[in-house]
Amino acid sequence: MKKMYLLKGMLLVFLAFQFFSCENEPLTGEFVQEEQNDAEEGQFRAQIEGQQFIANTVSATLTTDNELVITGTKPGGESIVLTIANAAVGSFNLTLGGTNENSGSYFDGSANVLPYISADALGGYGLMNITELDASTNTITGTFSFVGFRIKVDGDGNPILDGNGDPILENIEISNGAFNGIEYVIDDTGGGGGTGNPNDEFFAKVDGVDFIADTITVTEPMVSEVHMIKIEAKSQLGEMMRIDVPRSLGVGTFDMVNISDGTKLIALYNAGGGAENLTSNPGTITISEFDLEAGILKASFSFTGTDPLNQLPDVVDVTEGSFTVYFEGVPGANNMFTANVDGTGYTPDNIEITTSVVNQYPRITITTTIGDKKMELTFPATVTEDTFEMGTEVIDGDEIVATYTPLVGTSITYVSNPGIITITNYDIANGIIEGIFNFTAIDATGQDPTVYQITGGSFLVVLP
Repeated sequence: MKKMYLLKGMLLVFLAFQFFSCENEPLTGEFVQEEQNDAEEGQFRAQIEGQQFIANTVSATLTTDNELVITGTKPGGESIVLTIANAAVGSFNLTLGGTNENSGSYFDGSANVLPYISADALGGYGLMNITELDASTNTITGTFSFVGFRIKVDGDGNPILDGNGDPILENIEISNGAFNGIEYVIDDTGGGGGTGNPNDEFFAKVDGVDFIADTITVTEPMVSEVHMIKIEAKSQLGEMMRIDVPRSLGVGTFDMVNISDGTKLIALYNAGGGAENLTSNPGTITISEFDLEAGILKASFSFTGTDPLNQLPDVVDVTEGSFTVYFEGVPGANNMFTANVDGTGYTPDNIEITTSVVNQYPRITITTTIGDKKMELTFPATVTEDTFEMGTEVIDGDEIVATYTPLVGTSITYVSNPGIITITNYDIANGIIEGIFNFTAIDATGQDPTVYQITGGSFLVVLP
């Protein structure tokens, strides 16, 4: 079972975006050394089990340490991620394992958040050719192919085991991959193992013993179009603790997950010395300050760390956790939401931004709460800077709907009928959207005559 433990560590390391620099490995396996690049300018495409994949959005990031991440994404969470250490023009082995940290992965957008990954321990392999890396135009061109494996899970996200108690694997083939003239951005916010801001603070207790951070690193990876804040603390004893926070969370208390695709709130503890990663199950974080403009994040947290694949009995209790960290701020990026309900001010304690897909329409939902009251706006991500009428429900996926719940868990939810929203600013590059709105909230069934007038509504949110 030791090989299985190594595999779990590799998967979790990948999902947590711990990419380390390394020398290029010699190419092994059966590869097509020079695949034809048939992608159009700015396009990212591939064949997935023979079916065409053309990305709706493409992002590429190159760090100052030459670590390259290219992500091609389609609606519904389907995406291909290519990761190369020491990127340059040439051929790169995507067979993750040993000292080789290059990899290819495929997220299919299903309930199984684990990606198919080209990991050697699983039987995966792959090749990527970078044919052009233009520093003057910040564009990159190349081809790729890989075979990825992942662990099958049941409806609850638990691994499916065979008769010997070992996880069952499934695989997928990504072929004829190509990208042409993809623009990349230079990430100089960290990620190269720096110690971060000298004012960063991090503390916790692990089974009642103080975890004293010797180094604190804060990075801002972007995966599948989701902006993240990753806080990693290491002690002199070799322990490591990390918390991944979506940049769109805002102030409030939130539950952690135990398996993440890199875009979820999760905590991880590793005792060092070859120990396995233990992830939050359960865990919570209370964010008291999240200033995206100034670049400040303050929070307290606690979690129980367990083996996410239920193969190890190890359990740790992390308590009294707290941190204050600093990152690169974005001007005008703080989440803001305000309105009036029948003339009384509504300024929420908690603002949460989530995304979804309905009938191929990517959607944005702004959920706000103040005490037992809740107000929600949901609209397609394809909106433009214009004025739109609201509807009463989402059916086709392109509708705009607002709701108001005066007493969560007790009262019904009243829906917009009628309502108006105006998108005043949509900064796609920085993921910022602003707008104003008014709506009349009624019972959609017509049984309750109560009517709420929502006026003077306005918001500014950073998209996940």
